[in-house]
Amino acid sequence: MVNKFWLRCSLLVCGVLLISMGTGYAEPAVPAKSSGQSLAISGKVSIAPSLAGKGSATDTLFVFARETNGPPMPVAIMRATKKDLPFTFRLDDSNSMMPSRTLSDVAMVVIVARLSKSGQAMPQSGDLEGMSQPVKPGVDGVSVVIDRERP
Repeated sequence: MVNKFWLRCSLLVCGVLLISMGTGYAEPAVPAKSSGQSLAISGKVSIAPSLAGKGSATDTLFVFARETNGPPMPVAIMRATKKDLPFTFRLDDSNSMMPSRTLSDVAMVVIVARLSKSGQAMPQSGDLEGMSQPVKPGVDGVSVVIDRERP
């Protein structure tokens, strides 16, 4: 008996909500992003000749996009090894660390390339790094040169 009462109340509330929404259809004010059309950034990572002899071929290469005016946590990231250099990369929403924070959702990023001896994504002393100029998602041909060693 109690369950029927709550079922009727729920149906009544749903009916009221449907009526209040109206019967017409309107286009959304902001078009939704269609899946599969995420913005990507692509380019190439190389290493400066002065640092080419440092480290080993198995050092981990992290290539990531970080918001220029945002938190330090990467928006998108991929992994390779030093032996893959020069490395051609493509970062997009599928490389996002969190589904709620994607490359398509940010305005400007820098692309960072880091060779890690420890294999850890967190920067450590002795890691080799390079960074791009700020770019907008959707750009191709970004060049990143690993040209400095972290103190």
